[in-house]
Amino acid sequence: MNLAKAQSQRWVPFVVIGLIMATAAVQAAVGFNTVLFPVRLEDYGFSKSLIGICLSFEVASVLVIVGSINGIISRLGLVGTVALATGGRLLMLLILSQTRSFPLWCFSIFGFGLTTYLILIALQTWINGVPLQRYRGLVIGCFSSALSLGTASGPIVLNMVGVGGGARPFQASMGIVALSFLVVLPLLRFAPVISTQPRLRIRYVIRMATVPMMSSLVGGVTFFGLPAFLTLYGMMNGLSVDRAALLLTAFMVGSVTLGLLVSTLSDHMNRTLLIVSCVLVGVVCAVYLPLAIYNYPVALGLLFVWGGAAGGIYATGLATVGHLFRQEDQVSANVAYSIMDNLGGVVAVISIGFLMGAGIADGIVYVTVLTALTYFIYCLSRLRAE
Repeated sequence: MNLAKAQSQRWVPFVVIGLIMATAAVQAAVGFNTVLFPVRLEDYGFSKSLIGICLSFEVASVLVIVGSINGIISRLGLVGTVALATGGRLLMLLILSQTRSFPLWCFSIFGFGLTTYLILIALQTWINGVPLQRYRGLVIGCFSSALSLGTASGPIVLNMVGVGGGARPFQASMGIVALSFLVVLPLLRFAPVISTQPRLRIRYVIRMATVPMMSSLVGGVTFFGLPAFLTLYGMMNGLSVDRAALLLTAFMVGSVTLGLLVSTLSDHMNRTLLIVSCVLVGVVCAVYLPLAIYNYPVALGLLFVWGGAAGGIYATGLATVGHLFRQEDQVSANVAYSIMDNLGGVVAVISIGFLMGAGIADGIVYVTVLTALTYFIYCLSRLRAE
């Protein structure tokens, strides 16, 4: 038994690295489409309000699948879930490449978001189920950085492929999706059997970890709302498509580097204080974005710092959740964390879309700052109650 356990522990670093690489590959398609989808929709003549509604379907999809994900993972296993969801992602991209119908775009973006969420929750549950003796904060930070690194690489690949060319960009995105599953295949034999509760205990885990769950909602506002409209925001302020797309890359690179540093610090200091500090940095960056956007290098630097703060919020909150709950509740905890993340994203994407559609160009700033202030008020009320 001890020999088997030792052999299992020896493979842990390779499994962790493989899962992180797979996560980056999954998110590369997301980053690619984060620029492709809104630019194509605008080219088709849809208003920013309609674009916001359409893009919100991607993050709203989690609310539909949440009641079934426990059964899906229990029945198919982690790798089977990833395989099924990969096929769904490919199908949705194929439909998008062939139509200009707004209802079909909404349906396909919804399907793409749903299947992407299935993959990410499976990978997130898998990595939280790996028997890590030490450095959980560092490993979760690397996982969070992989999310950002993959997203950051998407616009770079898109600039090489080009937004035009009919179905070609969608075919490139499909290639990235297929690659993400190939990275998972060697990990098949190491997939743990997840022992789940008969029902997801969403309310229980949110009640037991309210502060990190609320931080996930705040992070979702930034991580979904900002990327959804950042390219269009840059174009509205005189940037070309190529230069505007790299704003998202700067944001995600900041999440990869500074976010990893913050998550590593979370192993050595109060995590709640660290999250609040990151939210404050995000507010400062949001306030100065309308000025910085007119100076391209300054805008890239500001978004780099903002990405680091956002990545720190996500990784630190996720590490806290992974630490608080036993293995039987890990699926519930990770699903709840993702629900709050996506809920913040739905609110942000719809709100920013309507504000920008109404002629308020800095809708990104208003939504981000208002959400952060609400979080600060909540934390202060909790502190006073305790």
